[in-house]
Amino acid sequence: MAADRNDGAAEMIERWNRVFGSLTAEPRRQMVVALMEAPPDRELSLPEAANPPYLLRDPEELYTDLVHSHLPALAEDGFVEWEREPLRVRRGPAFEEVAAVFEALHAHADEIPSQLTESCQRLEERKRGCET
Repeated sequence: MAADRNDGAAEMIERWNRVFGSLTAEPRRQMVVALMEAPPDRELSLPEAANPPYLLRDPEELYTDLVHSHLPALAEDGFVEWEREPLRVRRGPAFEEVAAVFEALHAHADEIPSQLTESCQRLEERKRGCET
């Protein structure tokens, strides 16, 4: 019985490690939030959906980073599914795991230190909404 509990705890810890590891780069976070804001069955065009408006990157450079790094990292654990031609992304079967992180952040935006919300349009808007 204790072994089953330990196995379950180890699996849960590994899932959290994968969720947070998958969200270590801004283009990945941007894609997840864009997918959250889109209808569940919608595919989004890339690199546009991964290019934050407050820090626009060169589209060709971002395209290369998406194909070789960011999309494989998110797809490995089923958070997203993607196609190369044309480059598009959609929610994967485990999307709710990464979406839960942003839902919690958005729900508690007023409690997040300002150095983590400044220049992030979505969190700043939610933080202002909590103040009124």
